[in-house]
Amino acid sequence: MKRPNQETYCPSAPRRRLNELPSGSRGVVHHIETAETAMHRLMAMGLCVGREVHVVRQGNPLILGLLGACIGVSSRLAHHVLIKPACCGGSHDCAC
Repeated sequence: MKRPNQETYCPSAPRRRLNELPSGSRGVVHHIETAETAMHRLMAMGLCVGREVHVVRQGNPLILGLLGACIGVSSRLAHHVLIKPACCGGSHDCAC
């Protein structure tokens, strides 16, 4: 599967909450809307604006591929992360 890059993200797709993306989805963190303490917690795990993420497994915790590692993020925290989804060209369930 081709890794998403700047040209493969859906510019007109609505931003989606990280905890709503299906397993296998990729996207870029667009915005984090949470209190400063929670934002620092997410940033300490490498989850920050502009970062590419891959949803490995949905659930609680949500398992994400990030910077070559897998991390677990609670659904409660993931709800506050808005993602710009990757465009799959119509081959998967995505927003494009």
